[in-house]
Amino acid sequence: MNRLLLTVLALVAATGLWAGRPIDALLERMSPGLSEKMEIIIETADSDYFELVAGKAKPTIKANNTISAAVGINWYLKYNCGRHVCWNNLRPELPDALPAIAKNERHSTTLALRYYLNYCTHSYSMAFWDWERWEKEIDWMALHGINMPLAVTGSEPLWRNVLRTLGYPEEKITDFVAGPGFQAWWLMNNLEGWGGPNPDAYYVRQEALQKKIVARMRELGIEPVFAGYSGMVPHDAASTIGLDVAESGKWMSYMRPAFLQPSSKDFARVAKVYYDELEKLYGKTKYYSMDPFHEGAKAKGVDIAAAGKTIMKAMKDANPQAVWVIQGWRSNPRLDMIEGLEKGDLLALDLHAETEPIWNGRGFAGHDWLFCMLHNFGGNIGLYGRINTLADDLGNAAEASPQLKGIGLTPEGIETNPVVYELMCELPWRGGHVDADSWVSAYARARYGHTTDKVEKAWSLLQNSLYNCPRGNTQQGTLESLFCARPADKVVKASAWAQPKPYYDHADVLAAARLFVDQAKLFKGCKNYEYDMVDVVRQVVADKARDVAAQFGAAATAGDSTAYALQSRRFLALLDLQDRLLGTVPDFRLGTWLQAARNCSKDPAEKDRFEWNARVQITTWGNRAAADRGKLHDYAHREWQGLLADFYRPRWQKWFDSRLANWGKDVKIDFYAEEEPWTLQKNHYSPDPVGDPATVAAEVLDAAIKI
Repeated sequence: MNRLLLTVLALVAATGLWAGRPIDALLERMSPGLSEKMEIIIETADSDYFELVAGKAKPTIKANNTISAAVGINWYLKYNCGRHVCWNNLRPELPDALPAIAKNERHSTTLALRYYLNYCTHSYSMAFWDWERWEKEIDWMALHGINMPLAVTGSEPLWRNVLRTLGYPEEKITDFVAGPGFQAWWLMNNLEGWGGPNPDAYYVRQEALQKKIVARMRELGIEPVFAGYSGMVPHDAASTIGLDVAESGKWMSYMRPAFLQPSSKDFARVAKVYYDELEKLYGKTKYYSMDPFHEGAKAKGVDIAAAGKTIMKAMKDANPQAVWVIQGWRSNPRLDMIEGLEKGDLLALDLHAETEPIWNGRGFAGHDWLFCMLHNFGGNIGLYGRINTLADDLGNAAEASPQLKGIGLTPEGIETNPVVYELMCELPWRGGHVDADSWVSAYARARYGHTTDKVEKAWSLLQNSLYNCPRGNTQQGTLESLFCARPADKVVKASAWAQPKPYYDHADVLAAARLFVDQAKLFKGCKNYEYDMVDVVRQVVADKARDVAAQFGAAATAGDSTAYALQSRRFLALLDLQDRLLGTVPDFRLGTWLQAARNCSKDPAEKDRFEWNARVQITTWGNRAAADRGKLHDYAHREWQGLLADFYRPRWQKWFDSRLANWGKDVKIDFYAEEEPWTLQKNHYSPDPVGDPATVAAEVLDAAIKI
């Protein structure tokens, strides 16, 4: 195919003007001309399936709908072409000549619902995405079988329209709506206004963006999950617009929105305004997400059972075919709220089922549910997963519970640990069970295009160490890097709710890293290999720093200032190595995050506001009260180049200097006073990688071992 035609095809696919089938447009976005190289046959069937068909002139895939066909395409690309579509490589380069399909291969599933995203993901990972990034993510969803993602972009203009219609004062609306870095906790009824106010242009941007997102999802056969109405109103709604509300108190020092009493005559009226405005902007959907009593929201004086029925009625009045999607997390959903609701009208997300399942405990009062994997908290960086248990847990749940209707990916942050998400997305098409050893071996070959015995050995070491968090260990995400922790002599974790104890042998990770570095020359130019190699070496450096931290802690206990000084220098040397290593990959650079934030506007003052959102979220998270008393500081810490050098290192340096200068005395540092100035800075961080990943990884690994 000539260069001019390829250019035209790329332009047509990029602009969304493709006149053919949605599945062909997806192929063209993946690689111009790909729709001409493959044959996709979509036919009616009783359940979701795809089939790779052998003996055809072109690679041929049959499926029952667009999403199943997309899964088949992804399966073919992985296991026939050795091209893995993943967050660090969303548009892999494909071979000019596609390999033939050697034998027929059919996969089907009765797990028809595949949910994606957490409210937190929209802030911790997606807060500053533009359409280009969203377009790639929606294609990723289709290729991985997702057919019901949480779609809450554009909630700002929706709520502005609702409050205007209700007569809420215009000047107060901007104080109610949160900034882009903190939308999730506003939508979950945790806080008002933090990170705002947002400029008018931002409301316009978000509305246009959501309309594109929803249109593309529907084009591909993906049903968006909208935020429904469960009673949230501004905390002063009683005094400003006369609504009968229950106060919800505070969350981490922030004023919560009030809760509109379901028994109030106003509830149906306000809910109708909400659903009418939602439909005007983005249309109707089958699924509405609502969590009225999330994470400790007060419900004093509220008839919980009546609340459930009222919320359900308001949703059904807006769309009789709608289903209420509710998060299963801690005490949510309250059983007395959902017990009286009709079966089939509610779908529960067992949000953390891979670690703390609800379905086989108190359950969901007989309602349908999804087996979800939460996996990531705060968008933190670190190798972590439960591959060996996941390999069977979904299948076991399906066999035990007829109410299980599918799966969900519900991470607080994405773009880390692609292996566990790949496994989770494949499980429904593999009957819920896999042989973990065989699957990981095949994954390595699919991810890099080829493999070696040493690379497979490296993955076996990772699978059975970092990626084998044992049953009974209920930690929230990865074992955290201590570089990112507020300094102390006895430091064991970075965030308040983390697990401080390693569950794996550091030697296994070191051995895997050595194998990755040793084999790097055989995978030169492979983005996926370079990303994984850097990530594994990063883990080695972080683990070594944990060991060194234990040694300066022991020196402090022993009162040995000489040993303390030595160990503090070792710790800082490791931190410097980590910063250099992570600079080789754009995914691990602070500049990538900050540039996306600044790109949300063309106005310099607005750019600064969005950058402030981005900087605060990953450091102090909140104001002084939230950061210190609420313990939210470093909850969303990131082990990123630039952040290590300019935020975490000065914090540790000040601690070490103060301790040694005042040896034998108590040292107290106002860390928030040290941290806040960095959040207000505007110094530039480049997203562009520096250095060859293989060369730097080898040098850093060697240096870290010697420190």
